[in-house]
Parts: sequence; structure tokens; C-alpha cells
Amino acid sequence: MAESIGLKTGDPKFWDRGDLRAEVDRIFDVCHSCRICFKFCGSFPALFEMIDHITEERRSAHLAAHPELLELAARKRAEAAAQGPKDHHDERADAFGDELPELSATAKDLRDEQIDRVVDLCFQCKLCYPNCPYTPPHEYALDFPRLLLRWKAQRTRAHGLPLRTKLVRNTALLGKLGSLASGLTDWALHNRLNRVLMEKTLNVHRDKELPPYHAETFERWWKRRGGAEVNEPQPLREGVEKPTPLKVVLFPTCLVNYHDPVSGKAAVQVLEHNGVEVAYPTEQVCCGMPTLDGGDLDAVQSFVRRNVAVLGDWVRRGYVVAIPSPSCSLTIREEYPQLFDDPAAAEVAANSYDLCDYLYRIAREGRLRRDFKRRLGDIRYHAACHLRVQNIGFRGKDLLKLVADDVQIVQECSGHDGTWSMQKENFEDSLRWGKKLFDALSGEPCAATCSDCALAGTQIHQATGLHTLHPVVILAWAYGFDVGPAARLLEDGGQGSSP
Repeated sequence: MAESIGLKTGDPKFWDRGDLRAEVDRIFDVCHSCRICFKFCGSFPALFEMIDHITEERRSAHLAAHPELLELAARKRAEAAAQGPKDHHDERADAFGDELPELSATAKDLRDEQIDRVVDLCFQCKLCYPNCPYTPPHEYALDFPRLLLRWKAQRTRAHGLPLRTKLVRNTALLGKLGSLASGLTDWALHNRLNRVLMEKTLNVHRDKELPPYHAETFERWWKRRGGAEVNEPQPLREGVEKPTPLKVVLFPTCLVNYHDPVSGKAAVQVLEHNGVEVAYPTEQVCCGMPTLDGGDLDAVQSFVRRNVAVLGDWVRRGYVVAIPSPSCSLTIREEYPQLFDDPAAAEVAANSYDLCDYLYRIAREGRLRRDFKRRLGDIRYHAACHLRVQNIGFRGKDLLKLVADDVQIVQECSGHDGTWSMQKENFEDSLRWGKKLFDALSGEPCAATCSDCALAGTQIHQATGLHTLHPVVILAWAYGFDVGPAARLLEDGGQGSSP
């Protein structure tokens, strides 16, 4: 039975070039024979086409050198046609001599630069996990996304990364600089000349819509706000054996902190309204996902160790971690224990929750207040890929059903992924991969469009003009809290007081 190394960098075989190539050949051959994932990203069609092309080249060359095989095959086909159709009681195919299966190519025939192409077309949507029939515990133990990250890691360690790639993936640094003069930053992001320069220097496509910056980041709002306003918790429903802790460390992520602070504010409002104590340690840093996607695992380790130390201290004091961004919750919950082989990383991962999953847990225990002051009509809810692969259900949808007449779920990929869609060579492909989502959201008007992923929201807005809101923003609005400009998106579709 095969065993996947995944992102276990402590395994001596992880950095072994020969072992990696053997694993690439093994997994690529299984994927080539299966082909179920051809529709999820460009990696799989490219892989299949390259192997098939080598096979066809070999076949054509062999038949050109042996024309007698073609003549023999033509005679056999003519004879078979003259005999008329045959009744085959057993399934079988007739061979005529020019099929030449012995010339079929395998993954071993791919050059390194061809594997690089497969790796670079992957935008780490992770949809392999719920769709591949060969992931663990199957004996084949396929882990295609982490295999490609491992290839990237070895490539990055051998050749390094361009400075522009490091800069674009340093979301915390860009967030701090962008928020210092948010008006100027947003002007620059919409200035055509500047965008052309960005394309030439940073490889960010001139037409790619980028998330806005805010002068008042979530962290600045938190410091200005001062003390907590925690209500008394609702009584616990009888029969709950292990209640969810009502003490939370909020991990707002770079996206929420710099680009979507309204979601962070709404999270605090909703949590405290439901009797949850909220802590926000400012020592936390980026989850490391952008750096991980770039294959710079040496740099990722610094993010992981820092966050495990900071969050682990709170977890040991009885808090759990609530994370309002699916990509960051996926990284902390599933990648941290692999990247950092330490019990502390496993403890943090085990006590980390997607924000909506956490809120749904306390709702299931009877402790979520139902004193909503506003309602909405119909809502469309985008189930982000990195949420779907965590196998926790669609908790954002479940919560929205408390304040909406109907919630229609759309399970399609936006094609964004971190910085992948921003790159000049990937921008148009990213919109192509997200087309099913865009078409599904562009139907009849609805009261609101939701997504737990702010970057998917940026992609949706670029393609459709629709503004998306995090489910927690709608909950805060329904409770009667001030959600700033987001309220204008909801007022037309909202209804008066709760029934």
C-alpha cells in the first residue's frame, strides 16, 4: 500500500529528488488512466495531452517505418467489414495490428519542464480531495495537490523565487503599506498607466480587479474600540455532552484585516451578542498560505511556528480559534500539522474552526440568539472550494436560512486562488474556470449574494458586477448592528422586523 508524504517536510524522503520523481510518475500514471478530474483545472488536460502526444508520436514514427503494418491492418478491417456485424457474447475488441499498445507513453517519459507546466497550471482549489476516488484511505493514496506543492518546494529550494513573486505573495506587507494611504493606493490600483507598470514589473495583469484597501483595518478598529460588550450566553440545550467553548481567539486573516474589515467587525458583533468572549492577539501573523502556494516552504515554517506559539497559548487556556476565511482555516486545520511535526501544531489545528462552523455549533446547542430585527428574501450562497474540502458542511448556508426566505447554494469554483489569477499568464484562464459560478450567480435578481471567501468575491465582482458579503455580515445586519456600506446592499432586499 502506498503512503503519501504530503507536506511532511521532516520526512527525510521529502527533499529527495529521486523519491519525488518516482512519486510523480506513480500518481501521474494513475491520473492518466482515470481522467475523472479533467474539468477542474488546466493541470489535468495538460498532463493527459502531453502523455497522449508522446504516444501518438511514437505510433506515427513506428508505422512510418513499418508500412506493412498499415497494409495488414487495412486488409483485416476490410475482411471484417465484408463479414458483417458479429454477435459477441463476451465483451472484447478486435485488434487489427496497428494499435501498438507497447508504444504507449507513461509519466516517466515526461521531461521536467513538462511537469513544471502541470504544476504551474494548478491553482490549488483542492477539489481533487472530494472528487478523486484514490485519495487515502485507498491503497493508491493519491494526494495530487500536495504532490505539486512538494515539486514546487524542491524547485524553489534549487532555483529560488523572483523578488516580484515574493513581494506579491507578502500579503501582510502589502496590506500594511496599502492601508497607510488607502485612498492613494486604491487610486493607483485603478490608474491605467500604473497598472501597465504593475504588469511589467510585478506580472499582475493590468485588468485584474484587486481587493480594496482600508484606512481603518480590523486591527486598528479593534484597538480603537476598547472593551468587549459580551451578552449573557443563552442556556445550553439539554443532552449536549461536550459544549463548544464560548471563548474565541479570532484569526481575522490578512484578507479581513486589510481588505474586508467589515467581516471582522461583524464577527466580533455576532460572537459577543451571543455571549462569546472574543480575544484578538496582535502577535499573530499571516497563515502562510500565499507563501505555501509558491513553494517557499522554508519561509512558511516561520509563519507556522509563530502562529502555533501565539494561538497555542490561548488554546491551552480554554479558547478555540475562529477563522472567517476558508483558505486560512484550511491551512491551519489541515496543513499546519503536516508542516510542523509538533504536538502543539496538532492541538491548534484540532481547536480551530471555520467561523460559520463555530457559530453553527453553538446554534445546534441552543445558544445562538434568535432576536433578529431584519430579514432578507432569497439569497445565493457560493460554497467556496477551500470550505467544501474541509468536509464540515455548508454552515454559512445553514446560518443564513435563519434570516432569509430561501438560500440557494452554488458549488462552483471561482478560479481565483490567492495570487494565481492575478498573474498575467493566468488571468484569462481564471475567468474561464470560474464561468460556471458566474453564470449561476447571474440569474434572477436576489436579495444578496454571499461567499465566505473575499477573494472569490473579488473574482465574482469582476465577472458579474455582483457584490458579495460574508454570511456573518448578514447575520450582524439581521441582529440590527451597523455594518457600514454593506447595509446599502441589503436594505432593498431586506424586510422590516423579524416575525
